[in-house]
Amino acid sequence: MNGYKITLRKILLVILLVNISLFIVNCSKKFNPEPLSKSTRQNLAYLQQDPQFVMYFNFKKMRETEFWKKFMSDSIFNSERNFGSFLNILKNATGASISNGIDELYFSNSWIGDNALLIKGTFDRNKVNDYIKSDTQYTKISYPGDVTVYNLVPMHFYFYFKDDFTVCASNYLPQIESSLNITDTSKAGLLKNDFSIAQIERIKNKEHLWMMSSQKLFIRGIFENLADMGGNKSLKPNLPGGESPDSAFTPPDSNSSGEFDLTNLYSKINSVSFSLKMTDDLGLSMQNECTDEPGASELKNKMDAVIALAKLSAQFSKKEQGPMIKILDKVDTRVYDKTLLIETTLTDQQITELRKQKVF
Repeated sequence: MNGYKITLRKILLVILLVNISLFIVNCSKKFNPEPLSKSTRQNLAYLQQDPQFVMYFNFKKMRETEFWKKFMSDSIFNSERNFGSFLNILKNATGASISNGIDELYFSNSWIGDNALLIKGTFDRNKVNDYIKSDTQYTKISYPGDVTVYNLVPMHFYFYFKDDFTVCASNYLPQIESSLNITDTSKAGLLKNDFSIAQIERIKNKEHLWMMSSQKLFIRGIFENLADMGGNKSLKPNLPGGESPDSAFTPPDSNSSGEFDLTNLYSKINSVSFSLKMTDDLGLSMQNECTDEPGASELKNKMDAVIALAKLSAQFSKKEQGPMIKILDKVDTRVYDKTLLIETTLTDQQITELRKQKVF
């Protein structure tokens, strides 16, 4: 018995030292997000001041990566309901696509359903004029300064050329009209939202693709989906035969109904962002900017529990573990002051498996 106690003390001491070491490492590492370029920042002036979410794509840089060459194409985006419609319209009207011609795309959406698009690239303006003349579904609206706004009437889609390399588009005419007088030095649109700009500047990876939202209801929806991971709101794994798992697997935050409550944390989060970094593999980052350090640590503990429970559920399941569960083995969660950063990397093989199952 004494030997058992000594061994147990040693194990607990090792666990304590490891946790202290991890705490010191996490706290000592400085979080260094990639800088927001001057041109990218200024282009945010063309988006709404208070959007539900903001997305940025740098197709020019993504096309240079091995990942893009292996896995990406116009079809990936064209199948998406919103982007697909917009990109098909622009491709038909200007000849530019994400594979050839479109370099950058900025997109924002508000709660009332209006959106704003800014597209940078190389466009054939003569082709647009010829295309519009041959399509009776288009009308043209003239504005001072020799500006022509094209309107695809059935879709309520408006766009115009800001210059030879910039297209502004929206499904909401007042959004188009508000962008007509914006210049390279204007503090307009999203640039007037200092809080959202600060959250965007905190995003770790800005080179290829990122998305940010500071809207509480949108953030709540994200965490409700996480709480429903695996299609089971309870998140508590069921052992073979239907018996409850050992209490050691039950998170301390579980309530009496057996549900693991993650959704109430959304009120402690200022913003959530997602970003991708493409190389040969695909780096995925989910970033949570919390109101304070305790909130970030609490969120980390709950996210770690969600991941552990999802993996545990898969172990007890009779089904073969899918690629998503395998990816969870590589998830890394770290706290930097008020920031919780959740990261993982997808290899070629994992991406191929996901595509076979139509997950990606």
